[in-house]
Amino acid sequence: MPSAPLSPAQIKALYADAMALLSKGQPEAALPLFGQVIESSPNLAEPRWQAARIYGEFDMFDRALEQASMAVQLKPAEPAVWSTWADLAALSGNADAERTFLDAIKSADLPPPLRIRLQDRFGAQRQASRPDMTGLPPPVLAQLSRHLSEGAFAAAQKAIATLLPKHPKSAVLHAMLGSTFSGMGRGADAIAALRMAQKLDPYYAEAWLNEGNEWRRQERPEDARRAYRAAIARAPDLEQALVLYATIQNQQSQSAKALPFAERAASAYPKSLPALIALGNTLTLLRNHTRAAEVLERAVTLSRRKSTEAMVMLAQVYTHINRDGDASALIEQVLALRPDHVLALTLKGSLLQTAGDFDAADAAFRQSLALSPTDGELFRSFIVGYKVKPGDPIVPQMQAAMARSDLTDRSRLSFAFALGKALEDQKDFAAAFPYIRQGNEIVRKLHPFDMATRRAEVTAVQSAFRDVDWAGIQIKGANNSAPIFVTGMPRSGTTLVEQIIASHSRVTGAGEVALLQAACQKLIFTRPDRYDDARRLSDIPSSDIAAMGHDFLRQMGERFPGADIITDKSITTYMYIGLVKLALPEARIIVVRRDPRDTLLSIYKNRFPEGTHLYAYDLRDLAEYYATFVEMVEFWRSQTPDWFTEVTYETLVANPEAESRRLIAACGLDWEEACLNFHQNKRKVDTLSVYQVRQPISGGSVKAWQRYESQLAPMIEVLRDRGLLPD
Repeated sequence: MPSAPLSPAQIKALYADAMALLSKGQPEAALPLFGQVIESSPNLAEPRWQAARIYGEFDMFDRALEQASMAVQLKPAEPAVWSTWADLAALSGNADAERTFLDAIKSADLPPPLRIRLQDRFGAQRQASRPDMTGLPPPVLAQLSRHLSEGAFAAAQKAIATLLPKHPKSAVLHAMLGSTFSGMGRGADAIAALRMAQKLDPYYAEAWLNEGNEWRRQERPEDARRAYRAAIARAPDLEQALVLYATIQNQQSQSAKALPFAERAASAYPKSLPALIALGNTLTLLRNHTRAAEVLERAVTLSRRKSTEAMVMLAQVYTHINRDGDASALIEQVLALRPDHVLALTLKGSLLQTAGDFDAADAAFRQSLALSPTDGELFRSFIVGYKVKPGDPIVPQMQAAMARSDLTDRSRLSFAFALGKALEDQKDFAAAFPYIRQGNEIVRKLHPFDMATRRAEVTAVQSAFRDVDWAGIQIKGANNSAPIFVTGMPRSGTTLVEQIIASHSRVTGAGEVALLQAACQKLIFTRPDRYDDARRLSDIPSSDIAAMGHDFLRQMGERFPGADIITDKSITTYMYIGLVKLALPEARIIVVRRDPRDTLLSIYKNRFPEGTHLYAYDLRDLAEYYATFVEMVEFWRSQTPDWFTEVTYETLVANPEAESRRLIAACGLDWEEACLNFHQNKRKVDTLSVYQVRQPISGGSVKAWQRYESQLAPMIEVLRDRGLLPD
């Protein structure tokens, strides 16, 4: 039943509230308010324009372009609306969207110079801007460019100071001045000069590109991301902007968002080494190792085997597709070219560590540590797979590094986690916990977390799936393959369980894939303010559910050709158990449980990839998050009790053979002794448990929380209040 129309006063108030949220940096909260205004008054251009911009920010380009087009129809003479439509078409990378825009602007009631500038980004200025050079002698500009490329910044500044009084409105000179200041380390002056260039020529893409470069230099990735995005909007095939935007997104654990831009760079510049490396890195992070290898092999060939970056990345990928010999050969070639190549030495250590050769890994890591004594993340990577013995000089070495006043927060937090692990290895638990706490506090400062968002997500998922006749649903065309999903809280034993299953001769362990889980989210949550707009299962076409399963298996087939049964150890599968089983009726789902005090302590002691598991860095949030995990498992138990099997970590380590046999049977497999000898499995394991997974089952980590009982009091208090402590 449609809602009653809003009065003009209500519309005005709603719009004002939405704009206030936008000004506070809350576009996801503003969007539904704009939506209400649009629904009540569809002929208003302004809310459609704002909605288009927000949808674009969330890369929801179909909706963004639709709203921008409608806004233009309602205000056809408004330049800002046309500019937004052009930006969105450029960012989308969609050829049809470009054609639609170009067809519309031919008859636009706009000043001809503006129309030409908006069109040219899809033509003559697709790969680079053409700013106004009037009055600037080409030899002078060439000399300035040489100064900048050679790092002669004082000479460049002097030359620009001579030219600017004669050409005060030259965007090119101001942009060059910005690059000069950036090279001199004068960040604020650089940004001011580049902003002036942008003001003088709003379509000068390179001014935004250089701003992004300056923000990167200042280690402000979000500002850099926005600047690179603005550059792409003005020149959709600007190579460096595409490559660096993808790089920033990858560094912020947003590789799915990086992929379209990396693809565009490699497509537009097939012989560009930076573009191929960016695409290869993105595919690697997305665990599409087969395709990543193809891309990086092209990069290595293009460089005539001289690009150590491409070679190291390709070596890493080779280890994931069982080409260890090729990986080792590449690493040795890199080290022959550059014996002090820290990344190559580090990767060599990591790969040996992952493969279980800890002695050889130790030697490689020690070399790289000596070369980079203040790189906290390098030390942390080493310590993850290394048992620190009493008296090891690496502990005072790390403590001395942490005492440096010039250490970055990111390096400091990595040292803190590394020292916590090292001191634990030495059984000095009293000294370990302050470092563990310090590391968590730094991450929390860098990445705030709001538990209300998580609660909203859980509520929305349950609302979407409650009161469904699960047993009566038949999805026509659903795939009958039987992948095995292992899920649970991080650090609960999911890696151990997957390793046991993957030791079976019919099974290939894929690790944390997360493709199907992401697809489930897209089916349920269709807006960036998704927790307010969840679709019920009855609203999702069965064909979409079937297609989701087929797409997952197709992608797994591409990544693991010839595999019989694949395991997916994606943590969040427990959120969507019913939907996963509808898409793949023969799938087996294993939920791993462990004493929450041990689980949450283990989470708290470890550093996760940037931007992920942000609840993990506060003791109370950890306990509250665990409560939502239990709530979701209990929800599915009430809805689909026979659709998953639970494994308890403590029972597994106490009775490994009996529980392993039960586990393998639950997966629909015949027993094989190799499953009990999982620690002999040489498959590559990407996990924080890289050392433990190479050892036989033991109960050494059971009740580890007792070592820190007093320090964990805030967490234990929440667990007790929620009734989640074991009997």
